[in-house]
Amino acid sequence: MIPQIYLIFIFMNITNTLILVPFDFMPMSYQALEHGAYMAKAMEQKLMLLHITDKDSAIPALEKKLQLIVEECAENYGITPEFMIRKGNYPYAIIKDVAMELNPKLVILKTGGVKGIRRYTGIRTIKILSGSVVPFVVIQDAPAGPLLQNIVFPINFLEQHDTKLKRVVFFSLFYPDATMHIITPSGKDTEKEKIIATDIKVMTKALEDRQIKVKFILHDKKKNTAEDILLIARKANADMIMTPMEKVSTLSKFLFGLREEKLISNAEKIPVMCVHSDSDVL
Repeated sequence: MIPQIYLIFIFMNITNTLILVPFDFMPMSYQALEHGAYMAKAMEQKLMLLHITDKDSAIPALEKKLQLIVEECAENYGITPEFMIRKGNYPYAIIKDVAMELNPKLVILKTGGVKGIRRYTGIRTIKILSGSVVPFVVIQDAPAGPLLQNIVFPINFLEQHDTKLKRVVFFSLFYPDATMHIITPSGKDTEKEKIIATDIKVMTKALEDRQIKVKFILHDKKKNTAEDILLIARKANADMIMTPMEKVSTLSKFLFGLREEKLISNAEKIPVMCVHSDSDVL
């Protein structure tokens, strides 16, 4: 039961009551399924597996294989997912289309990183993220455990208080024992520092009133770079990084130095939730 005091911060469409996990039977798919199962249980959501094939003749056998996965998931994690099979030749486009169709609360997306031979896969992952208003959790490994304990939030001081607060409160509803590590840059700018000080005062009061554990981390850079975020995430032993996903319009931005690209391929393999800056889903 969500406390009444939280309701003013929840602007999500009430129809998005499932977590979507694209599943192709590869080892990382099972890791994505584990993440999805834990999060679905914590958030009291349905769990939906999506498999994509380019052959109609393969569907009957795939249905049997997926049914076995459903039974294993029920036994191992205490949650029984549903599954769907879509036919097509472009899995990443289909994932994006299904996410728009089902409007899930989250999509758990595996990636092999964006280094070396896997770089192209990572770029395709970012293309999905950049074109969707649905939040994606990008994973590289199995979850450390069933519950999130430390969640890192890079924030922009220019965002409105309610935008920042609702994302923090969203997690606290389902992970009440987690500590929220909020990162913000000051840039050694006196005027900006005043605004940030006001921000922190307002947010601290709002979050502490709701018994949400929070730590603010300020640094003197002009913005939250991937390196700054990952350094703090390592120190915080983070289970999740939540980052606003910026709109991307040119291929050159995909190929060179996107902050999101660096985050989702982090060496520590910390899961990263990507949410559009202008999205009202979270």
